Amino acid sequence: MLFLLLLNCCAYAQIDNDKKKFDPKKEGYVKASVVNAQIEDCGYIIVLPDNTKLHPDVLASEFKKHKLKVWIKYSIPKNQLPNTCMVGKSIKVEGIKRR
Repeated sequence: MLFLLLLNCCAYAQIDNDKKKFDPKKEGYVKASVVNAQIEDCGYIIVLPDNTKLHPDVLASEFKKHKLKVWIKYSIPKNQLPNTCMVGKSIKVEGIKRR
């Protein structure tokens, strides 16, 4: 019984350490919000604090929530692919996490 208690404590300690290891700025993430653009063919877009709007290539369903605060790491492809959404630049999402 004591062994199980110790094992359980160690598991929670590891989870806490994993949370502490994520330093978004050091890892290249920036603050952003996910917003429902409410424009035909746009769906959800990413809005940065300076109001820059970005159109993500892929966004998992768990992040498709209006006004969801996130950390995002992205790149802008050299060749912008044409799309029907004319809101912001198209981006390649390299990582996204809830804030």
